[in-house]
Amino acid sequence: MTRSRAVAAAVLVLLVSGLVGLIGSAALFGGDGREPAQPGGLSALPGGKGGKGSTDFTPEAAQAKLPRGASVVATARERTIRVHRRPGGGEPRTLEARSVEGRRLPLVFLVKERRDGWVHAYLPTRPNLSTGWLRASDVEFAVTRFRVQIQLDRHRLTLWRSGRRVMRAKIAKGKAISPTPTGRYYVTDLLRPPDPRGFYGPYALGLSAHSPVSRASPEATARSACTTNRPSVLGTDVSSGCIRVSNRVITQLAKRLPLGTPIDISRA
Repeated sequence: MTRSRAVAAAVLVLLVSGLVGLIGSAALFGGDGREPAQPGGLSALPGGKGGKGSTDFTPEAAQAKLPRGASVVATARERTIRVHRRPGGGEPRTLEARSVEGRRLPLVFLVKERRDGWVHAYLPTRPNLSTGWLRASDVEFAVTRFRVQIQLDRHRLTLWRSGRRVMRAKIAKGKAISPTPTGRYYVTDLLRPPDPRGFYGPYALGLSAHSPVSRASPEATARSACTTNRPSVLGTDVSSGCIRVSNRVITQLAKRLPLGTPIDISRA
């Protein structure tokens, strides 16, 4: 296959639409509003290696002084975890890990703050940008040196490692009636469709964001992919909220980014 045909074969997406076909009840929505058949045999992957130290789960990772551009990631030790409104207070609610094709997905959180045995973290739940407090003893810690920056008006994705730019790529974003949500989110899942040349592309990076317009599943996190055989859509507003990138770019991200990597989405 020539390079031009390979590029045209599909365009992936970092998801952001409120669809949960591969994780639960609803079918995945394509960026043009179509509802394709749900693929079988979807694989859940552990996330990219992400470079030295980014997947080393140690208690010290949550206590040591972070290197430049690094973030702390917390992963639940068990299938469920209690989330509190404040450290040690309030009626907790329980979050449960989901499964794909019989394989349990890691329940991952991006840490915002640490305080004496407690972790203030971003949650993969509605409403967008929700946070809660977790007991430090209920999670394992890691450090990621990566951060993804999405500039919607510029149709641009920038990958940073340790505060230095390592990649820049063109994207497509949500239409006016189905905008891509802004704010700080993070990678929750790495999924691999059975056909890398099919509608969904080679990989799907699920995010903690939810579509601001779709309510297909109120508690479903955005973790899906949409593809297209029209690479010309990059640089346009065409999707149902997802962020589209080329197959080449999503493959690089899938190999590099650990689960929990911050995704900062802004207009400018």
